[in-house]
This record gives sequence, structure tokens and C-alpha cells, in this order.
Amino acid sequence: MSELNGYLNIYKEKGMTSHDVVFKARQILHTKKIGHTGTLDPNAQGVLVLCVGKATKAVEYLNDLDKVYEAEILFGQETDTCDCTGTVTAEAPVSFTREEFLKALEFFKGDSMQVPPIYSALKINGRKLYDYARAGEKVEIPPRPIQISRIEAIETDELPYKARFIVECSKGTYIRSLCRDIGKKLGTVACMGDLYRKRVGDFRIENALHLSQLKNLMLVGRAQGFFHEPEYALEKFRMVTANRQGSRFLRSGNRLYQWNAIEDFESYEDSEILRLYDQEEFVGIGRFCAGEEPYVQPVKMF
Repeated sequence: MSELNGYLNIYKEKGMTSHDVVFKARQILHTKKIGHTGTLDPNAQGVLVLCVGKATKAVEYLNDLDKVYEAEILFGQETDTCDCTGTVTAEAPVSFTREEFLKALEFFKGDSMQVPPIYSALKINGRKLYDYARAGEKVEIPPRPIQISRIEAIETDELPYKARFIVECSKGTYIRSLCRDIGKKLGTVACMGDLYRKRVGDFRIENALHLSQLKNLMLVGRAQGFFHEPEYALEKFRMVTANRQGSRFLRSGNRLYQWNAIEDFESYEDSEILRLYDQEEFVGIGRFCAGEEPYVQPVKMF
């Protein structure tokens, strides 16, 4: 079999860590060069994008993709992990209407600052937050900017005790923290129940492969057909193409200037990330550098 390169849309099942998925995928695909984008908690399930082979070079760019989640929110209890798997740290009565719940959801739409849960892999002073939590040490967690472009209720029949909602958000958004904050907005406490990641960029849960399916596809030699090419998730970036003169410069990882590129450089912005092409072949990612003699500096070559 030829070398496997590209993205795999995998369905992470409940109870597995994201690392578990990568470990099993390495065994199935017989390659160590696999990474994932956007960690999913063990209690969550849904889309986990794996980068295989040369596509591992694009991991940092896929992390910027917007995500869609379906979440269950449970009212009346707060936990140390902000989800139903944690230890209860507070309880409060619940008394609000469906209209008040819908209004609370709408409050969080747009740009805001969010405090991540202490049980997370974020680092402060070189240590992961969950290390502080497990050691019983207090640490100040600074809020981080997030953006929620869509948030809608989908099940409200069991209010005020629990509900389900859909949220489309930017990278770095913690749905556990969002559930906690919705509870506070309604004058009570809350934590997250079930969580499904429905979409990462254009990778959708309807098309996600279970690891058992991937294993069967490998056995019959059909796995390659389910890989997306390395440039698939980079389409949000504009492209620049080397002409015949620029081809050897680009292939060697050297700068592209206006004279050895096809596109007009005047349309690019300083520090803009661009897809690099040699004729019609995608070959890497570069950064545009403005100045007296503007150029494109290759950053990652595939």
C-alpha cells in the first residue's frame, strides 16, 4: 500500500480519550505519524479529525476551524469538572421559565470572555491546569476570548432540570464552562451532561468513521478512499502559484517573488497565510511578507 497522507474524520466514542483514538489508529494504519485536532473529553463523542502522514504539518491550522456541538445541560448541581463526571461542589434550587432559558442562551451569542475549567489541558506557568486540580492547588485562571456564532435550544421539555442546545463556536470554547455560566446567568448552578461534536470545519458527524469501520476498510484495502487531501481543510486560505521559473525555487523551500509567481501580490495582506501551488499541485503553506520587494516565505512544505 502507498503511504497514507491526509485527514480522517473519525467518530470518537464515549469513554475513550483522544489519545486512545490516535493510539488505536496508529495500530490500524501501521504508521506512527498521526496527530489529532481539537481534544475531546472522554465523556464526549463525535468528530475527531486525525492528521496522517504529511497532513500532520497542518494540525495547527485545523485547530482554527469552527466547531458545532450538541450539549446537554443539567441544572441544580455544579461540579469541579463542570460536567456530570465530576464531584459535586455546589447545589442550588432551580426556578426559571423556558423563555428565561432561551434569553440566557441568546446572552452568550457573539464575542465574550470565558474562564476555562480547571480540569483542562491548558497550561499556566508551564503546568497543565488539571495538574493543579489533582494536587489540590489553587491557581488563577485568566479568561480567554471566545466567539459563539450560533446557539439554539433543541430540547426543553424537561426544564428547569435539563435541556439540550446546539452551539457553533470558535476554537478555545469550552462547552463545560458555557453550561456553568448559563446556570449562573439563570440564578442557579449547572453542569454539562452529554456532549456531541457534530462538526469541525467541513468534517461532519454523519460522515465520521468508527475505528472498527476503519479497521475493516484497511483489511479490504479501501481505507485510502476515505482520506481527505492535505489541502482539503485549508481552503479558507487564498492561494499563490509558482510559474515555470518559480517552480524550482518553491520546491527548494525558497521565497516566491512577484516575478516568479502567477497571482498579483497587491491583493495580499502582510503576514497572510497562503496555500502554495506548483502549477496545479498543492505543495505547502506560506506567509506573505509585504515591503519594498514583497515575497511569499514557505512555512510548511508537503
